[in-house]
Amino acid sequence: MKKIKAFLISALIMIGVFVIGFFGINIFMKFYVGHRNEVKTPKIIDQQIDVAIKKCKSLDLYLQEIDFIHSDEIPKDRIISQDPHPEIMTKKYNTIKVVVSKGPEQVRIPFLDNLELDEAKLRLENAGLLLGKKIFRYSNEVKKSKIMYSQPMAEEMIPKGSEIDVVISLGKLTGSKKNIKKYKNLLDELDE
Repeated sequence: MKKIKAFLISALIMIGVFVIGFFGINIFMKFYVGHRNEVKTPKIIDQQIDVAIKKCKSLDLYLQEIDFIHSDEIPKDRIISQDPHPEIMTKKYNTIKVVVSKGPEQVRIPFLDNLELDEAKLRLENAGLLLGKKIFRYSNEVKKSKIMYSQPMAEEMIPKGSEIDVVISLGKLTGSKKNIKKYKNLLDELDE
């Protein structure tokens, strides 16, 4: 009976030593090897996407663009946010997910030719644009108080919230031929 008891105690001690050794070595190896396979997540917010890709690649990390949104503050193709956050330890070959700026929202300038100023202002507001400077010129083709054209021109794509200048007709230039010619020369000089 003593021999069996001694054998069982020896067997339990050996099993205990084996279990402790097995788990102890596993924990040590995970800790030791795991830290060698970890890198600090770089700060790539507000960087150009191509620069961020290179930076991640140099650290054996991948970059995935998960969303693109308009931003008035952050220029186009720059990173707005990242996950995981900067300075966090992460495993090599993990993926950093980023949101990239599309820049300011672009809108098309509406046609304003031959409109009254109030109607033109309303069209600009509906397009998400603002009325800029009002420039007055004489015109033989466009009636008085109607818009001759806009600057920039209609159909151009520009950032939402931009100002659009308008050239408004003063109607036909009247007076002596000498005064008309003098005025047209002055306008030509101003346009150059």
